[in-house]
Amino acid sequence: MKRTFALYRAAVFSYLIDPLFYASALLTIFFTAFRFFFARKFFVSGLGSSDLRPFFNAIPYVSILVLPLLSLRLRSLLLDDSLPVSSFKRFLALNLAAFSAFMLPVLLLLSIPLCVNVFGSVDFGQCFSGFIGIFFYGFCSICMTNLLYEIFAFSAVFPLLLSSVILALVNFLHLLPLYFKTGEVLSFLCRKLSFAWHFDSFGKGILDSRNFFYYIILSFILILLSVHFEFRRLDKRSSRFTTFLITLILIFTSISVKNLYFRLDISAGRQFSLSKTSRTLISELDGDLRITYFRSKELKNLYPQTDDVLEFLSAYAQAGKNISLTVETADPEKLKALGSQGQQIKNENGTKTEFVTVYSAVLLQYLEKSSIIPFVLSTSTLEYDLTVRMQQFLTQKERKVYLLCGNGRNLSESYMYVEPWLSSRGFSVESLNDFNSTEVLRNLRADDELVLFGTKNLSMEQSMLIQRAVEGGTKLFVATSPFHTMIEDEWKVTKNENDSLISFLNGRGFAFENSLVEDISCHPIMMESGSGSNAEYATVNYPLWLLILSQKNAKQGLTLFWASPIVPYGEVEPLLFTTNLAWCQLPAKDSPDDLFLTNPFLLPKTASASDSRTSQFVVAARDKNISLVSDQFFVSSLMTGFISGESSGDFRNYDYLTKELFILRGEEELASLMEKSAPVTALHKITGEEEFEKAKKISLAINFVFLPLLILSMFVFVILWRKSRNHLIAMGWGE
Repeated sequence: MKRTFALYRAAVFSYLIDPLFYASALLTIFFTAFRFFFARKFFVSGLGSSDLRPFFNAIPYVSILVLPLLSLRLRSLLLDDSLPVSSFKRFLALNLAAFSAFMLPVLLLLSIPLCVNVFGSVDFGQCFSGFIGIFFYGFCSICMTNLLYEIFAFSAVFPLLLSSVILALVNFLHLLPLYFKTGEVLSFLCRKLSFAWHFDSFGKGILDSRNFFYYIILSFILILLSVHFEFRRLDKRSSRFTTFLITLILIFTSISVKNLYFRLDISAGRQFSLSKTSRTLISELDGDLRITYFRSKELKNLYPQTDDVLEFLSAYAQAGKNISLTVETADPEKLKALGSQGQQIKNENGTKTEFVTVYSAVLLQYLEKSSIIPFVLSTSTLEYDLTVRMQQFLTQKERKVYLLCGNGRNLSESYMYVEPWLSSRGFSVESLNDFNSTEVLRNLRADDELVLFGTKNLSMEQSMLIQRAVEGGTKLFVATSPFHTMIEDEWKVTKNENDSLISFLNGRGFAFENSLVEDISCHPIMMESGSGSNAEYATVNYPLWLLILSQKNAKQGLTLFWASPIVPYGEVEPLLFTTNLAWCQLPAKDSPDDLFLTNPFLLPKTASASDSRTSQFVVAARDKNISLVSDQFFVSSLMTGFISGESSGDFRNYDYLTKELFILRGEEELASLMEKSAPVTALHKITGEEEFEKAKKISLAINFVFLPLLILSMFVFVILWRKSRNHLIAMGWGE
């Protein structure tokens, strides 16, 4: 053991005196930091995320170049069979030395999660798990590159190039079915042999023993292969019985690992494990709950994340003795009959791009009742969807919600996403119109809920019926303010006249200020002038579109449009807040038809520019029967389109609406389960622009200046120390 450690120490020292090691360390730091902060647009407003998966995923990329260079430095020791240690111990020591050289700059990159935590909330469970995964990935990859130097001992350049190619292959092998048609067997092998596939769970915050053993067993096999090829190179004979015995051990270990394993979720909020709410409901099952997962064959190859769905469904089934899980290949006709529609997914196959219709649905059957989750690609909302449906099975309770436009608009046009969204979340939704609203409002019950958008055009009778229903126990979610904005044209703002429901809300403790709130935390607007080749674009911050940062009652944040501040009193609880750098715009007294300045180019962008004082304002509040958001366009389909990206919609406001409806019904457990499915990754800790720029400069200085200088200082120190040591030896004062 002493000789093995001495060899390890000598190999590490050879790195410390080698400029190539410091060059590879600098490459690791620069590449990883650049890819995380700049390629992922960390500092861009609305795009930055505290999710560390992009950080961990960058390290396998840079290892494609770094690890072969580290193995090249050890080539002479790898091929030196005259060392007084066994071949296995020699390869083990040298692999550990190269691994240590690889991990030194990686550990210094702990600075990135620490810097990210200044801007947003870092999931330290995910951070710990990710670094554990990098340890195992790094050692296994080193074992592979060192093996190639042993196999191709005749050359130094060829294994250097080949190991880079193979590392790239094993890192991206699981993506092969995305671009080329592969059979089911080949797709399975691609996933199982891919290093990155097995690393994926570590990056999420999951410690899975199967992935641990994959890297451990593969590393052991690679070291044994190194010994085997050395014996072949030296014409030595190895014991066939030993080889046979080791092979049996590996086979039986692999089988046992597959069937006996643990999967520990250490992410914040236990994102990938069952909550207490779900386990409590499962324990109340009197009959058998049958879960059937329908998945298209193509989807397994196109979206590997569906394996996470299967893993979670398995965990759900194992939590109760009365739950069974069946996996079936999707039958389009059968699924259409069940109410599940396929989704078209883009598939690039070589030089051809095609769209494939795939299915991924979960059918739940309990006694004579059934319900289906029509399409699921990830576990982000899966537990919530399962638990809501199971609760409906057990309680047979209908969550009745009525939708009503009180601002003269049409639900099917102006709020077209609300009804399908709430229906998919387990509510029974009915839209009201001029023909049925009066009768329904007159017969509202205490366990009903009403969602009201705007109050400007409510008749006196409708307003009185709503007030009576609320006082009788009906729950009301209302999105309104004392002002109305014409959102289709020049965004003119007028004051509501004779709005009796606003007076009712004021009397209930929801007092509105006579102004519109503005904030430096706001949504940018892209403005276009001209058309075709003459079109010009300009992006400006729009303080009247409030970007509500992550906070207690809106973990993901949300966006409000032309909102009025609320002054809650009595039993009314404030829910949503602006930043403390917000300010108010007062109405113009001489222009009743256009009370506020709304032009994005003319609107002052700060409180000082508008001669106003900064403060924090309340824009949403709740009492026992009413939840109020001071923005009638809160879930408007038009405004949703404005704030959504090209490839994904921004539906955080809809999640907030759903959560509030659950809370008003007294179902806080389901509301918290919704928030569990959406971890907070927004950069919410810094709101001031100057403070943000200062933190940005410090983060860049640490990762792009301080860490490289630390590496270079280490190099200078080692060179000076070695020079001094050699001088002392030459003088006869040392060894």
